[in-house]
Amino acid sequence: MCKQLKVGPRDSLQPVLSAILQIPLIAVFEISKQQKNMANAQQAKLSTAFYYLNDNFYCENSPVHQIENELEKTSGCDDDDDDRSATPLYIYSQAQLHRNIQSYKDAIQSAGMSGRMHIFYAVKANPNLHLMELVRKQNCGAVTVSGYELKAALNTGFVPEMILLNGNGKQMWEIRLALKNGCMLNVDSYFDAENIISVARQLQKTARVLIRVNPGLEQSSTPVHSYLSTALKNSKFGIPLHQFDQVLELLRAEHFIQVVGLHCHVGSTIRDAFIYSDVTRILLDIRQKLITQGYAHLKYLDIGGGLGIDYYHGTNQEQSPLSSTGELIQAIASLLPPDVEVIIEPGRSLVANTGILVTKVLGSKKSPDGGKNFVVVDAAMNDLIRPSFYQAYHHVLPVRKSISSEGTYDIVGPICESGDFLAVDRRLAQEPVKGDLMAIMDIGAYGMAMASNYNMRARAAEVLVDGNSWKIIRRRENFESLVRTMTAD
Repeated sequence: MCKQLKVGPRDSLQPVLSAILQIPLIAVFEISKQQKNMANAQQAKLSTAFYYLNDNFYCENSPVHQIENELEKTSGCDDDDDDRSATPLYIYSQAQLHRNIQSYKDAIQSAGMSGRMHIFYAVKANPNLHLMELVRKQNCGAVTVSGYELKAALNTGFVPEMILLNGNGKQMWEIRLALKNGCMLNVDSYFDAENIISVARQLQKTARVLIRVNPGLEQSSTPVHSYLSTALKNSKFGIPLHQFDQVLELLRAEHFIQVVGLHCHVGSTIRDAFIYSDVTRILLDIRQKLITQGYAHLKYLDIGGGLGIDYYHGTNQEQSPLSSTGELIQAIASLLPPDVEVIIEPGRSLVANTGILVTKVLGSKKSPDGGKNFVVVDAAMNDLIRPSFYQAYHHVLPVRKSISSEGTYDIVGPICESGDFLAVDRRLAQEPVKGDLMAIMDIGAYGMAMASNYNMRARAAEVLVDGNSWKIIRRRENFESLVRTMTAD
């Protein structure tokens, strides 16, 4: 039986999290010196942590197929329902994460905004504690949207004053947790303001809040999937402009409320930096009106996150242009008066391209009319739901190149749903055959974060690569872990 980490009562969460972050879940694995030297030379030429060397796919200096092979050898599971397979498997690059954060820092410095622009990591993108710890060590803040995300941020060492609790349906215990620890909160609605006031009075503590504005944009102004738009006229998020004065009146009358800023998040997978310019102008206009009404503590403008990445890896010109981190920062910085500090909330653009999902080909089949070539793999929509949910594109690459003919395939999983696919009508450079490993790219954001146990499938393991070594940062689930919460204590 696989050993499981036992978690005690809630009050013991801190030592448990500390133990998770300090002790690798397995011994660190390293590749050979020769492979390391070759990979180092290749890495020096590249701007990404994922690349081919001698037809083998690497993450940093570690061959992906060797990571998968070592995991199968060391799984330590001998249950009848577990075949010791290492896949599906999430693999992350520590170097790529550092590189992405540094790109924001460099852009902030180039724009002359050092000390006035703050990176708050959007925890919902990927809440793995080990990745959060790496982000925190880069002096970033955190944006959380649930009480447990807030607990995770606190227990991985984020400075409480640099944690923001967002959300359109915050529960009383979540508000209480934020206020007890000195975190900021977004006010999302009239009832949300009432709840924050109620808890602040109970605790006799001042709540530092930002007011989330819903500017009522048209769909055409944020050309992304409708599920990813969060500032439209009919969005559930934020305070519509016609209700703004009503909420302000409530907040203004409360001694335990200090309005420290304004917030607006327009959506995700944004490709044009000018959208952020528009948001900044809207918030600055509202801020100026509030200052004339006596609001003296409006320190922050939070313009949200959502900057897109190149999921197509340059293969789809219709998806261009794609704004860079630098363009985003410049678009904001040029508009700001000197007494304003800005919060940005990157999630996807920090972690998406740090991760891949490795899956194994189980077999192939054709549709009855011959119009479809199905490649059935062991990863599924429960591991990566974005293609099914958003019709999102993720690039697919072979882990080991071979001489083969091109073809068009649907890459599908074993789940009992017609919507269980990872790619549709995808042109691949080589024919996938049984036993091949494939890499689904750019799953570091909203991959494991949105994973589920549908069809009672165990969620996959996660591995973090650091140069020529790697370690497991989340164990693969098994049947025992799936049913544990169904049994009496």
